[in-house]
Amino acid sequence: MKILTLLLTTALAGLGCKSTPTPAYTDNDLYCLSHIISAEAGNCSDTMMLYVGSVVLNRVQDERFPDSIEEVVFQNNPVQYSPTVNGTYWNEPTEGAVEAAKTLLEGGSVIDSNVVWQAEFPQGQGTYDTLESPWGSVMYFCY
Repeated sequence: MKILTLLLTTALAGLGCKSTPTPAYTDNDLYCLSHIISAEAGNCSDTMMLYVGSVVLNRVQDERFPDSIEEVVFQNNPVQYSPTVNGTYWNEPTEGAVEAAKTLLEGGSVIDSNVVWQAEFPQGQGTYDTLESPWGSVMYFCY
């Protein structure tokens, strides 16, 4: 299938046509990522939303965590994302959260790949960055 797509793309390019690449993510990936970004950081800065989503994507790539966005978000031994328990995950995501999710799904994580922890306290071996929320709490992004 990949070879056929490549041949078709090459043929169309030779005819002056441009191909539009299809996103390499599913509707469920977008749903899960935009909902957790919104629940965790929907009223925060664009940077905070991108960092929250990046932690999810980094976890998918890290062997210590599950292999899909949905499994990472709903990992429960112990619970990793409280919005999946308190119900805020199910609220309609903000427009900014949806845009952040699309940006990340199309371009990848915006933080170092070893950053897999996010909380209101330091975790792991060190802190990559801290960001302040609009209500004054600090979010630590750690490796």
